[in-house]
Amino acid sequence: MTSTYSEALALAEQGRYADAEAVLREGLQANPADRQASSALARLQLLQGRATPAPESVEAAVALAQTLAAMRGAVPLQGADEGARLQAAVELILSVTSRLPEASKPTAARILWRAGYYAEADALGGVTELGREIALHGGPELLLHQLAKIETDADRLEVIQQHRLWGERIERTVAAAPVARPPRDPTRGKFRLGFLSSDLRHHVVAFFAQPLFEFLDPRFEVYCYSSFRGAPDPAQQWIAGRSTAYRILPADDREAAEVVAADDLDLLIELSGTTPLSRPGVLARKPARLQASWLGYPQSLGLAAIDFILVDPYLAPPRRELLLETPLLMPACWVCMGPAAFQPVPAVETVPPVERTGHVTFGTANDPYKFTPRLLRTWARVLAATPGSRFMFLRPEAGAASFRENIARHFAEEGVGAERLDFRPVRGGIRPIYGEMDIALDTFPLTGGTTTCEALWMGVPTVTLVGEAMFERLGWSILNNAGLADLAATTVEDYIRIAVGLAQSPARLSELRQGMRSRIGLTPLGQPRQFAQAFYDLMATTIATAS
Repeated sequence: MTSTYSEALALAEQGRYADAEAVLREGLQANPADRQASSALARLQLLQGRATPAPESVEAAVALAQTLAAMRGAVPLQGADEGARLQAAVELILSVTSRLPEASKPTAARILWRAGYYAEADALGGVTELGREIALHGGPELLLHQLAKIETDADRLEVIQQHRLWGERIERTVAAAPVARPPRDPTRGKFRLGFLSSDLRHHVVAFFAQPLFEFLDPRFEVYCYSSFRGAPDPAQQWIAGRSTAYRILPADDREAAEVVAADDLDLLIELSGTTPLSRPGVLARKPARLQASWLGYPQSLGLAAIDFILVDPYLAPPRRELLLETPLLMPACWVCMGPAAFQPVPAVETVPPVERTGHVTFGTANDPYKFTPRLLRTWARVLAATPGSRFMFLRPEAGAASFRENIARHFAEEGVGAERLDFRPVRGGIRPIYGEMDIALDTFPLTGGTTTCEALWMGVPTVTLVGEAMFERLGWSILNNAGLADLAATTVEDYIRIAVGLAQSPARLSELRQGMRSRIGLTPLGQPRQFAQAFYDLMATTIATAS
């Protein structure tokens, strides 16, 4: 990632489009060959409706579609403008599907899948074909979308292998330029713990990490490393003020790894997974003696340089072969709903919607890349078994006509008409809308994490399906740690039974809605001080054992 691109990205995230464009134009004057900056400039023009170039080739059409599908507009619009861009992206992909080169198929399939064109996406390749192309040639963000497509145990193992192949590709690129770590200073008394993430600012990752900075352990010095070059927001300033050091890393991976190595860390924890500002090229150089993964990715990343992955007794797969790293087991919960994100405002609407509307409203705010035909049919069966019920989709994709039509078709196959579907094209700021939802239905096999926590905080119980891989167990972990294990199913039939039974229990819906926040505060999920203590105890033991 070039420094020009990262600086412009930071400005654009803040809605400072003119400033971002100025940075890109200045950077391109100095380096006309900077492809990332050129792409970002075109993206900004599209976002502002100032240019809609006609693709000159199939590859250009896919690149334009990818740009359109990924763009988020100004924050005040809350995603209301995203549906039209997704629709345009889908139409571009459908116009070139018969001519797609192999390298473009994973991106094209991702766009089609997001809009509910599952058969068309599958025609471009299955879990193995697309996954191998991604692992050998594609970007890491595409690997996440593989997790939603698993259907068999062979698929689970295949996806693990794909992540390892991707990791080996990164490792080959850094092998010629290793980084030397200094010998540990025997005179320093404290452990040195590092967090590698560009999201330690106003971001969901920082919200979950907040208890660790609120309740710092005196045994540790804490270092933070970020590639985000925007102006520090209050969350970043607070975290930096609580840290031993908060460093902005150079754009070059080797130089960045040298910065980390110079801090003589005992353990470095990556929090970014496959997000745009993640730094796998830094991690692959092993700048810290021990390295671990936590929070940002619900699966093994695939880098041999990552020694551990943080889990809890519910999140940990029952079979060791479903993780590449050594599991670090938290005693109760791998995350905590700290006060930085889960605040009293907005308040819970204590009267269940069913008491006001006369019908039960199910719903989801999960990203549609987690949707599958099997999942949609299951949700439709829940509605079919609950007379008069409705289903609410809280997603910006709901603004795309193709998304609404494709989703409605799957529900219709189970006898549920489109009039029972409520599409809300929104991004962010959805908590007040939970006042209109009685029951959230989790996605599977890739289950929700933040989404489930947010629904519970707003008094909305969530029904989840438990599988074997780590990404199939996020809901299971959250519900257990919130004292709601009875809302977790192990089969699709059980999932339907639990959801329908909950819909038929207005007294329990009322009790859960009114008492959910108090319940969370009494469970491991809502006790940040205890969470931080358990986390630091585990890190201290891990470092001491490895010394």
